[in-house]
Amino acid sequence: MEYSAKNAYQHQFHRNYVCVVYPGIVKNPDRMIETLGGIREISNTFGQEKRRLELRFRPDCIYSKPAFGDGRPATGLVLKVTVQRRKSQPDYRAVSSVQIDGCVRRIFNFDSLCDFQQLPAFRMPASGKVECVYNDIVPKGVNTKSPLEKPATIPFFLPPVCFSRTDSINTFVLREPKTQKISPIENSYRRRRQKYGIYHPFTLTDPIPETAPAQAQHMLTSKNIPPNDLEKVQGAFKARPIWTKNALVNINKLVINNQTLGLILPSVAFYYTNGPWRGTWVRYGYDPRKHFEARSYQLLDFRVRSIGSLHECIKIKRLSLTKVNYRTADPNSLVKDKEDEPNFINSTFEEDTIPPYRVIFYQYCDIHLKKIQEMLKKVPSPKSGTVCDERNGWLPYRFDDQCRNIMMEIVLNNIRRLREENPEACSAMESVEEDDDEGDEGEMSGFEDDEEETEGMLDSLDDVTD
Repeated sequence: MEYSAKNAYQHQFHRNYVCVVYPGIVKNPDRMIETLGGIREISNTFGQEKRRLELRFRPDCIYSKPAFGDGRPATGLVLKVTVQRRKSQPDYRAVSSVQIDGCVRRIFNFDSLCDFQQLPAFRMPASGKVECVYNDIVPKGVNTKSPLEKPATIPFFLPPVCFSRTDSINTFVLREPKTQKISPIENSYRRRRQKYGIYHPFTLTDPIPETAPAQAQHMLTSKNIPPNDLEKVQGAFKARPIWTKNALVNINKLVINNQTLGLILPSVAFYYTNGPWRGTWVRYGYDPRKHFEARSYQLLDFRVRSIGSLHECIKIKRLSLTKVNYRTADPNSLVKDKEDEPNFINSTFEEDTIPPYRVIFYQYCDIHLKKIQEMLKKVPSPKSGTVCDERNGWLPYRFDDQCRNIMMEIVLNNIRRLREENPEACSAMESVEEDDDEGDEGEMSGFEDDEEETEGMLDSLDDVTD
């Protein structure tokens, strides 16, 4: 039927309807309304936007669990269609008129699952048949008797409020837990390490640890640490209160494995995680913030700069470590590799030193250069009550940069001398071209300026001390 302006007044667009998609074949509308709770319950549900519509297939039973319908916005029309029929022709159908009776603004769909149902039915011992005891359990009318006063033949029926926690469909796929594949080399799991050390952040106000934790002392006795190893470490910290782990082993020539040393250190010293003494172990009770001589124990991170191709003869630490599989390698081969590099000293810096790695950490007291040691001695003593700087410690601003420039100049000279004296050791390294040499001279010119600045800094320190 075509739309015409003459019958436009017949359409009722101002009417709003709510659609309920009933999950069943409706033969009795009154019975359907009763399963939805009645007209009053339906009206209360429609009046509240977030309320769900309840559908009980057994509305007369108080133990019936409802199915819930969720309301959603919708756009639809309610049509009133008039169809003509003929008695002489039963199959004849003809649409005579179509009228819009209203608009559907909301729709309720019962898409969620209905909860499990449990009937009040039991197998009676007398008859041996399953019988429904609903009428015996649920009182009718006014009941003055106690609910506990009932025949002994009627069992208690106390179902839960709901059986399922959710009414939505779960798409979980149950499967066995994954098992981790273990390689033939890693055929056993390492036990978790028990660390009882004190890892102390550097601050200017917090007190330092005075004694070792009781657990760290207990580990010395439970792990049967040799007394001789413990005395060597304690003697080293008595002579020098602050050490890095690398310097402690190499300078004192301690023949102690890492596991044993990891148990001894927490009982002797605490570890600074940041600040001027970051990465060092400090003896318990020693406060470097109050001792001016602790400036020589501060840490300097030295990095070999990229100048031409001279730096290529120095290994990268992470690459050199990955070449050795520590789970399968022979310990004797590691010792042999260290003996093959006598010029590389891990913890001290001398006049002829070439660092073993491009990034390495030194304490100032382990840098045996005359110029740097003179700079340390000429640092002016602070006044009473002065505290150290949170970043630079007891040293002046840019003191570490001047030391790096001095050390870098010595490293480059040592590398050039090594290539001239022993070219076979550097045969794998590409030769330096003329352009690279010019670049080196340009880079080294900066070192001459830094050297003049260092001499000016020494002169200023002399004026302060005088």
